Amino acid sequence: MTDHDTGRSGRGGREGGADNTEYRIAHLQERLVREEVAELGMRIESRGGTVVVSGTVPTAECRDTVVRVAKEELGGTPVRTDIVVADPTAPDRPEELA
Repeated sequence: MTDHDTGRSGRGGREGGADNTEYRIAHLQERLVREEVAELGMRIESRGGTVVVSGTVPTAECRDTVVRVAKEELGGTPVRTDIVVADPTAPDRPEELA
């Protein structure tokens, strides 16, 4: 059994649940940086019994990947996402200032 598997098994029901959530958040952050989307700009924090994932990503596909990975890593913990997709296209008309 790997450290990753050990961190996810059996601890959620004990009083150390908050520690388990923080441990799982740390694994999520590492996974987003190393394995999946190389996304450093995500803010992930525990608020009460919910984990909030927020930030800006370059594409809708990237956002979907972040949401999927968060649900995989934090399975069983409520996850709220506030992820904005940056629009890299140039505006089609000049901005009017009043």
